[in-house]
Amino acid sequence: MKIVRHSDLREGRWRNGMGVSWDIASDPPGTEEFGWRFAIARIDADVPFSLYPQVDRIFTLIEGRGLALDFEGGRTLAVDKLFVPHPYACDVATFCRLTDGPCRALNLFMRRGAWHAAVDVLSSGAEIVHDGPILLFALQGAADVDGVALGEGDAVITQGRVTADTEGFLYAARLSRG
Repeated sequence: MKIVRHSDLREGRWRNGMGVSWDIASDPPGTEEFGWRFAIARIDADVPFSLYPQVDRIFTLIEGRGLALDFEGGRTLAVDKLFVPHPYACDVATFCRLTDGPCRALNLFMRRGAWHAAVDVLSSGAEIVHDGPILLFALQGAADVDGVALGEGDAVITQGRVTADTEGFLYAARLSRG
């Protein structure tokens, strides 16, 4: 089990240089050619998102009043509720329009054909069993993962069997190959 404390995250830039992000974990670690990547992004203004060829994203608003994602081809996705995962392809030009001020989002990027994920947002205790990576993130309030206390914004990367409980909301992603 790897524990990632919010206070240990280091600030970086988006691929297109237009925003700020904090990497939580990736496989392999620290490369542009990741199989999967888990990160937080701060969105301060209306801005184009970075393009990632052959990558899918699960985008989850974790702070702010919402935004709209305008995709090339005319489709728009309204993201107006906290803690609701929204999957979409990252190789389609996407422009983000803020509704009412800055936002932060949790992003899970997966190389298409190499990884996919199932994501749940838990509001109570659960036992999670999975033979691939399990990514847990304390969205709101404290959480306990196999006896390890997580504060809001802390994460755990593990696999196998884990028991998690939360006083608020806990993001739980189960990654699988293929």
